Amino acid sequence: MLLQLVFEDQWFIPVPVDDRLQEALDVQRERAYRGDMDEAFTDRLSACISNSLAECLDPDLQLPTANQMKYATDIARELGVAIPADVLRYRGAAHEFIDRFEEMFRANRQRRDIAIGPPRA
Repeated sequence: MLLQLVFEDQWFIPVPVDDRLQEALDVQRERAYRGDMDEAFTDRLSACISNSLAECLDPDLQLPTANQMKYATDIARELGVAIPADVLRYRGAAHEFIDRFEEMFRANRQRRDIAIGPPRA
């Protein structure tokens, strides 16, 4: 069996399905249909395919990591700069934002820490 992903009727990607997977999908589909869970299975399959596609993207096009998001937010808050939308959408843009402001952020934090002085015991 050949499964095919179609993007806007312009990009067709063949997805080979071996006999074992085809058989398992047939059983799963029948289970879902008999149990009146067809829509739930379709939704689950759709989510799995979407997640798999996201993992296939080049690293710079994937979602930013949690650490990148926190660091970019800390930088923006500390320096009073806006976070461009792409920084929240793409790992590469987040990296560029952090790279652009990191030195200024660290220097600003260091000046603030010096002004406050050492913590009291």
